[in-house]
Amino acid sequence: MFAVNNHIQRARLLLQQGRLRDAEKEIGFALHENPDDAEALLLLAECKVDEKQYDEAIRLLHNCIALEPDYHRNYYLLAFCHYRMNNRGEAVSYIQKAIALYPYASAYYGLYAYLMLDMRWYREALEKANEGLAIYAEDLTCLNARTQALFRLKNNEEAYETIREALAINPEDDFTHTNVGWHYLEKGKHKTSRQHFREALRINPNNARARQGYKESLKAKLLPYKWMLMFSLWLSSKSKQTRWITVIAIWASVQLLSRLSTAGGADVVAYILIGIYLLFVIFSWVGASMANMVLLFSSESKYVLTKTEKQVAAVIASLLFVAAFTALLGDYIPTIAEDNQYMAALVFLTLVLPVSRFEYLHLVRRKKLVLIYSIVLIAVGVISAVGLLAGITGMMALMTAYFIGLALYTWCFAFL
Repeated sequence: MFAVNNHIQRARLLLQQGRLRDAEKEIGFALHENPDDAEALLLLAECKVDEKQYDEAIRLLHNCIALEPDYHRNYYLLAFCHYRMNNRGEAVSYIQKAIALYPYASAYYGLYAYLMLDMRWYREALEKANEGLAIYAEDLTCLNARTQALFRLKNNEEAYETIREALAINPEDDFTHTNVGWHYLEKGKHKTSRQHFREALRINPNNARARQGYKESLKAKLLPYKWMLMFSLWLSSKSKQTRWITVIAIWASVQLLSRLSTAGGADVVAYILIGIYLLFVIFSWVGASMANMVLLFSSESKYVLTKTEKQVAAVIASLLFVAAFTALLGDYIPTIAEDNQYMAALVFLTLVLPVSRFEYLHLVRRKKLVLIYSIVLIAVGVISAVGLLAGITGMMALMTAYFIGLALYTWCFAFL
């Protein structure tokens, strides 16, 4: 028993120091002595949580519950794992159980508040954050959740006061700087947001959310991307129903205004409205990759862009160059038919759409299917464009097949 306790104490210290593998070794020694030691199993689960191995952590936590069904921390960690895995319903159920067993931990209310924020229940999030702060007034998780809830409820003055309070408690908290940075990014103040993201990364270079925010703040230098980002962040804060209504309302408004313009004899206005709408739709697809392309030529790209983002940005830059060059070929190579020249240029230009999606393959459910379809679509597009320029017969039909495939791709990507 004494040896088991020694291993557990050493493991706890190593876990606090972030030495997860060494901690797991000590826990392994403890479990070898007593496989049913609930404290050792809980520590092992905490290691798995820190390593983001949430499935394994959940399995271990259920073993802990079998041994100690009334220990509140088991349920808190289960709620945290499900929160990270976007299983909000189960996360809420477990955090409620944890609070019911032990209603004196401010961190539990902080997690509950963040779950409410994710579900767009902002008043409930504020309530839970305040409950946590009533237990411990300096809980930074609760303070940050309170700040976000207040901003969503349009209580900006109190939200900024809460930010100042959180930074006064711990000016070296990367979590607070990250949240403040995302707020300013949503408001279009990308320079201010960048300062907070930079500070967060100085404190914790491994803060992935701060790194993503810093990258977005750099890309926001591109004005169209800045507008799209502001709209996207604003829309993401709304309920699912509101998001659908907004998208449908934009489409319906464009249709109505264009038809009214056509009926009134102002065809040019209708074309302009439809053109703006199509540009918005296309830029919502390729805007991030286009911004990455611009960022690729800056000195900071090597610090913020991933390998995949750099590759996609380079391919898109190449496609845009080839499209522009192809459009001008007819002036120098009279043997190429003018229509073929512009059609081939259009194909090269539209290839930007499927290429830009390679950044997001890890988010789709059927990655292998989408990858195969993308490669085939790009190959058909390139062959049809080159064939048109070479004057090969039958390429117009192949190009038509490419555009049909592209239309299906844009419609189906979100559902695969």
